[in-house]
Amino acid sequence: MQKHPDSGFYDNGMDLQDPDLYASGQRLEDISVLPAQAYTSEMFQRLENEKVWTRDWVCIGTTAEIAHTGDLMPYTIGQHAIHVQRQTDGGLIGRFNKAQHGGCRSVPAQCQTGKKTKCSYTSCGFSRDRDVIPGGSLEDMSPLAGQYLGTVPERLLPVRVQVRGPFIFANIDPMIDQTIEPPPIAWQADILRREGVWCEYRANWKLAGSAIVASARSSGVEAQWHFPNLLVIHTLNAVAAIILQPTAMDQTLCRISYFAQPELAAFDARMAAMASILDLAATQARDMQSQFTRSSEKVAIEPPRVERGFNRKFVERITRQHISYWNAPLTDARMVC
Repeated sequence: MQKHPDSGFYDNGMDLQDPDLYASGQRLEDISVLPAQAYTSEMFQRLENEKVWTRDWVCIGTTAEIAHTGDLMPYTIGQHAIHVQRQTDGGLIGRFNKAQHGGCRSVPAQCQTGKKTKCSYTSCGFSRDRDVIPGGSLEDMSPLAGQYLGTVPERLLPVRVQVRGPFIFANIDPMIDQTIEPPPIAWQADILRREGVWCEYRANWKLAGSAIVASARSSGVEAQWHFPNLLVIHTLNAVAAIILQPTAMDQTLCRISYFAQPELAAFDARMAAMASILDLAATQARDMQSQFTRSSEKVAIEPPRVERGFNRKFVERITRQHISYWNAPLTDARMVC
């Protein structure tokens, strides 16, 4: 029997990895409801870091954002600080950052709260990410180069990187099945990234995603959710792509990219329409988060229908057993009594 090398994931006596917690008398494949802890518990956030973010192919950005040689995109997956960089041959390479904890001798108290902090030093596993770093800022052993690349980048732990359409996906699971691939993305070659913006939703990332898809579809707009964190909204000749990144249990950073054909004259109007959908979703997500937070019994609350397929896939991930776990050092669970 496999056993987590630490103490497992429990909240008020509940085993958050127990499939029966989610089945509620149903078959596991019929699950549609998550308990309130899935949106309010810091322990559940740790479970997600272990079972989802450090196991799945995660969308971290777009190829257009690092178009030039040396450009570097920082991204925090769970509590692991990584980056993807454009190479001289045009390819992409992924690595763990040289400074995983911002160069701190130990993790500061303010960085152990489950909320990503704004660090004046660098992006690390406990801080909010900064935007793309131009390649020119990483030359001649600049401070940024030292924080992300070090003196010998070739020695940094590698990260698997793949591209689907205009999107960059990364996977940091050391035991990944090589047959597992990022989700397929149907994309028109002439739809290019025109603009990007970051905004924050005051809600759990799962509620933010559900609200965005529901708001789009209620507006008569096609929306797709590529597990775990890429949402794609299609309108006439324009696309909005939203990358969900948790910054706390009840906060989500939405990295939004707007795409359109270069000659589309009505791009501003299309973008404004999609921004209205996202603003409506932000309000709905905040209200749902408040509903879960106020629930004193911490009971399950029926989610919007759009979320049910996601929930089933999500529960399959968090209840899955693994051979190795991303604590330090990496541990073979079969060797633990």
